[in-house]
Amino acid sequence: MISSKWIELYQYIKGHIEPLPDPADVLTPLNERLLFLQVQFPKKQHRQHANWNLDEAQEQSHADWLEHEAFTFVMSDEIAQLQLTPTQLKFLFETLMAAQMCQLAMVAINKHKHLLTEDEFKTGCGLVYQQLGDYDMAKSMFEEAIALNADNPLLHCHLGFTHLYLGNSELAEENFKQSIATDPAFIGGYQNLAGLYYQEGKFDLAAQYAEQAYSKDQSLISTYITATSSYLALGANDQADNWITRAFDNNVSSIELVRLAGICAHQQGRLEEALAALDQYLSVTPNNFDVLNIRTHIKAELKRYDDLEPDLQQLLTFEPHDEWGLEQLFLCYFHTEQWAEAQHVMVDLNKLSAHYKITHRALINTINKKMSLDVVELT
Repeated sequence: MISSKWIELYQYIKGHIEPLPDPADVLTPLNERLLFLQVQFPKKQHRQHANWNLDEAQEQSHADWLEHEAFTFVMSDEIAQLQLTPTQLKFLFETLMAAQMCQLAMVAINKHKHLLTEDEFKTGCGLVYQQLGDYDMAKSMFEEAIALNADNPLLHCHLGFTHLYLGNSELAEENFKQSIATDPAFIGGYQNLAGLYYQEGKFDLAAQYAEQAYSKDQSLISTYITATSSYLALGANDQADNWITRAFDNNVSSIELVRLAGICAHQQGRLEEALAALDQYLSVTPNNFDVLNIRTHIKAELKRYDDLEPDLQQLLTFEPHDEWGLEQLFLCYFHTEQWAEAQHVMVDLNKLSAHYKITHRALINTINKKMSLDVVELT
């Protein structure tokens, strides 16, 4: 039986396009088509000693593909029979593209082409080709659309993104600038240039265009992220901090801004504030190694030995011979009075460099007294 997510998608579309049949009426043909595809394209048998996690992921991917194809087949017939308004067609196309049902989106604009201008049709085709990864065809469609309607700044941005996908950043830059020249109030051109320059390491230009985007619209999260990141990269911590303040003043929030706020606070020495922000970020994105590394350093600076060990252990999983991490783990065990563990870490440190037993001789002596055991040989 087909997954409920497809029925939910259908119900959402029907909520805006009432002539579609009731969900109960399409459930049977969906399941019949799915069964047909399952017979035609059976899942592969497991190989002996296979990677079970990989097999499970491949099975899920195979099942998703079959359901995707079943939904596309059944919905193609339903869409072809609809009498749509231009507004409904726009909603249907955008919804299908957002759901990555690009082939079905192409069916929709092909079947109802009469509702679109020629440049709108070519733009839709270009977006579909772009999502399918056929960037040369997407480029051709957008160029043809621009030839028909050069005054649409969004078309220049679409073509610019296609050039980025094709690895032509200079042409992308020209297109983004052309979108601004076409309509100086079009914020997308400023945003895209800011993002492009940031990716190319031109942080001063990225910040400049982010500032211009902000002057047009203060509600866009990406503007704050690009500007803050650019100023941090430039070492302009005060300006980065001002952008974080701007975001909160304008009720703009995202978990990425929380990360940047933590980094900014850390670089300005506001360690408790930084720690609170990075704690919040890692509660949502726990596998970010770079942020975990920053938080661990903050805890070490604050001498938060009671909760430092888990972070250190996680970092040492990736870099087991990292001297800073091992030294902090030694200090962590010492200050939490885990004497045997501290002794064993010092043995590992001494294998990397002999200076640690000299640097921490007083702590080692304290450990030996506390344990009242034979001294671990550090030679």
